[in-house]
Amino acid sequence: MIHLVDNVIYLNRVDPKITEHYLLTQPDVIDASVWFESGEMRAHVTLLDSTELTPRELRLRCACELGLHHTPKQFVCLSARPRAA
Repeated sequence: MIHLVDNVIYLNRVDPKITEHYLLTQPDVIDASVWFESGEMRAHVTLLDSTELTPRELRLRCACELGLHHTPKQFVCLSARPRAA
């Protein structure tokens, strides 16, 4: 269990790298990018093609583990394409 919330908010600023790092530790997540746009945190996540993980599940995991300040308002999940030989 990761407990990053204690020193995450510094001078009323949320660091999206904390959320990005957390997402990268999740099973079936291949890549993640988290940033602020129009004052809201957003995330693009690349998942294994075979996963059943949903944006809703990722949002719940972030909220439970990191808190609402570090939970993106929008998740865009992409499936990784299998590589051709």
